[in-house]
Amino acid sequence: MNRKRIICFGDSNTWGYNPATGSRYDEDSRWPMLLQEKLGSKYLVLEEGQNGRTIACPDPWEWGTKSGLDYILPMVESHNPFDLLIIMLGTNDLKIKFGLPAGDIAGSLQNMLNRTISYLQYLCKMPEPKILIASPPWLGEEVTEGIFSEFFNEDGVEKSRKLAYWYQLVAQQFGCEFLDTAETVTGISPLDHLHLSPEGHRQMAEAMEKKVRQILAEEAEK
Repeated sequence: MNRKRIICFGDSNTWGYNPATGSRYDEDSRWPMLLQEKLGSKYLVLEEGQNGRTIACPDPWEWGTKSGLDYILPMVESHNPFDLLIIMLGTNDLKIKFGLPAGDIAGSLQNMLNRTISYLQYLCKMPEPKILIASPPWLGEEVTEGIFSEFFNEDGVEKSRKLAYWYQLVAQQFGCEFLDTAETVTGISPLDHLHLSPEGHRQMAEAMEKKVRQILAEEAEK
């Protein structure tokens, strides 16, 4: 049986960071694996989350390659062929040290899509790659008072509410699907006001399931 392959490319909220322990939620609590459970055996959900990942900002103060722009091409090649690429990034680009307005973060997303779509079309032989752009949940207002207060200020909280507007424009520009997760995902942990709570992961999986079925059902009808 050929299963529909779905890549979930994101940051710590895709990786499953647990603010209570500083480690990772179990598989049965992370939204990509909850999505796998909901979609069933005809689908294969591939986790590609990384703590601290940005869209395009190198971060020399952290270990590893944090810029998604530097990592995404070998990642999609390694998973080729696939049926859907979900990108949910931008929260870490809101950090004080990068100083980016929401529009520039969306500009980084433009660069990522331009490079990725070209790569998929001409080198991976995918003429019409399916990509879902998901704007991330909002930062909680109290993130400025919690353990990550050195990284996020009130300006970042306000910018997080503007990402959906810009991301939707970018998605339309590149013919991608779009999902504003903040419309339904409200489960942000009260421990740090940044990462998804277990309820937030369940909400995310529900929102993603509806969108994924819609996208791939439309593809099947063509």
